[in-house]
Amino acid sequence: MANYPWKSRALCMFALHPDEVDKFSSFVEKVLVPDKIDTVVMIIRYNYMFISHPECRGDYPLSSSDVKKMVGVCKKHNINLVPDMNLLGHQDNQFKDDCLDGLLRAHPELDETPDLEKVEYCRSICPNHPDALKIVTDLMDEVADAFSCNMFHIGMDEVFEIGSCPRCRDKDPGEIFANWVNKLAEHLKKRGITTMMWGDRLLNSYECCHGPWDASQNGTWTALDKVSKDIIITDWHYHNWASFPSVDIFAQKGFKIYLCPFNNADNAKLFLDYAKEHDKGHILGIMETTWTPGSYIMNALLDLPLEDTDSWYKVGMPEILNCYKFLFR
Repeated sequence: MANYPWKSRALCMFALHPDEVDKFSSFVEKVLVPDKIDTVVMIIRYNYMFISHPECRGDYPLSSSDVKKMVGVCKKHNINLVPDMNLLGHQDNQFKDDCLDGLLRAHPELDETPDLEKVEYCRSICPNHPDALKIVTDLMDEVADAFSCNMFHIGMDEVFEIGSCPRCRDKDPGEIFANWVNKLAEHLKKRGITTMMWGDRLLNSYECCHGPWDASQNGTWTALDKVSKDIIITDWHYHNWASFPSVDIFAQKGFKIYLCPFNNADNAKLFLDYAKEHDKGHILGIMETTWTPGSYIMNALLDLPLEDTDSWYKVGMPEILNCYKFLFR
């Protein structure tokens, strides 16, 4: 690993299927411990065996006992296992009739754009629906209980659909976004849990000179001055920008952050070198994002064969591994 000063080393990965849980112990002991990973953010989405809202269970739900196995091996090695749920955007995909997983499959009335057959990217929850907060916090509580967690990642990245439905269309997108984030964060805070979230929707794309993915072009950036400063921002950028002004912006606003590269070691070096020069004591560490099935990243780092497939996940794995090794080896 290059010489960077930050203490925490984190890995973000998708949740495992139930039949992959036993392998996780080997992954922790043979990979994460030697590489000094101290935090794993696991993207659960709705792949948990919910009791309060069983209708929201994903297609490969983890049981409470599955989660406790993973939590147990992580605690044994002083690794913080943090659940991650997509709690605004990233609700299934573009098409109304293809909501095949989780919350909107069970509760289509919570869709921010119910009258659109196709949206720009992914569908969103309507945060002003009278039932949304109760259902979402019920789900959060179950996952938090299973993980016995002290941190919870609420997602919030790449929210394109906001302020569209009759309840929301006359409201400022930044106000909608901030109010929803703060409600979730306050709920977690009452339980003694720190909130994490992706930072892209808090950035003004027109000022950062980044596109609509790394930063917002639909007005949610005004939430930057409204969301709680207790929230830890996971700041992701995957392109070889000349500068990474989000590092400065979050420092000026008083946020603690993780730096989050992905599958490009050149980008990681540029991002981290810039951050090292602009660190105001607000950077907690580095988090590698993998955006690939949990089984793939485990097998790849354990030097086990990947599935016999030509999917992007397999084709893109060498670049992900190269970035991981740059960061942590």
